[in-house]
Amino acid sequence: MPALELKVAETVPPVSSTRLRALLEKPNAVVLRRNHLVQPATGDDPTLHGRLRVTSVLAVDITNPPQVTAGKVSGRQDDDYNRDEEETGAELEKDEFEESFAKGVEIFIGGEKQSFLVMVDYDELSSALSLFDAYGRISKYEPAFLRLDQRSLGITYTFKEGLVVGLSGDPEQFREKAESFFHNVPVLAHPDDCRLRSFSTRLPHSGIAYMQALLQEASEWLNQNSYGNILSA
Repeated sequence: MPALELKVAETVPPVSSTRLRALLEKPNAVVLRRNHLVQPATGDDPTLHGRLRVTSVLAVDITNPPQVTAGKVSGRQDDDYNRDEEETGAELEKDEFEESFAKGVEIFIGGEKQSFLVMVDYDELSSALSLFDAYGRISKYEPAFLRLDQRSLGITYTFKEGLVVGLSGDPEQFREKAESFFHNVPVLAHPDDCRLRSFSTRLPHSGIAYMQALLQEASEWLNQNSYGNILSA
């Protein structure tokens, strides 16, 4: 059966490409953060909980807090403001909050000898979840699902910090003959960054639905929570 493959480089690049890490590690700044441990709606799996964990994070630089520009909302009628409230909120977070506020998730990946922490911006989650949507469509088409299980077909998504998530079959299952080796080359590509060494782990078939549930729950929580309620219960 197809399984979940995770591959991440062993070191973080000197300059992070995620807003979340850049803010949390911002020098000369006091950063307030709110954590929310994500629990899958389908229920936690003890065998996977120790190997994969996701936490939603809201973070704000309180030494230089976001300043809402009054001019952007002044002079507008109440009806106009209510109609465009969601759009205005998104613009404010993108512009005024650019260097002072960030939201996303922390993905903890555990192995027998080492563990890793990867930070993901909120806007990456929708693209990452499309990986599992693609898997759902493939699983309904038996010939394509068989190719995925035989590793002649694979699906991957790469986060900004270099974490590569892959869905494919068991690489050992179809290596009985030497001449079939190149039909079963691992689907995961090496992360395109300055780091040389990498860490890989493989979770069972149940890990696919487990990670999808974690990312889906994290995305929904972050969609409902932002700078305005960072101190809320």
